[in-house]
Amino acid sequence: MQAIGQLAGGIAHDFNNILTGIIGFCDLLLLQHSAGDPSFGDIIQIQQNAKRGSNLVRQLLAFSRRQTLQPKIIDVNRTIANLMK
Repeated sequence: MQAIGQLAGGIAHDFNNILTGIIGFCDLLLLQHSAGDPSFGDIIQIQQNAKRGSNLVRQLLAFSRRQTLQPKIIDVNRTIANLMK
């Protein structure tokens, strides 16, 4: 599981770098186009989708960081008793 988390984290980081470039270039294109231009809506759509992808990458990175598990034996009865106090 830890190896999968590390792989996911590495891929997510690289993919986020690509999306950052796309979002940045969309910002530059929007400076050159006004809302009346035919391509303006397309640029906005590209930018929004890249931002959605970036949010998914953040979730994937959060998942990959949670994969460091250290299993241990616990007394379930004692744990439940402590929760009921």
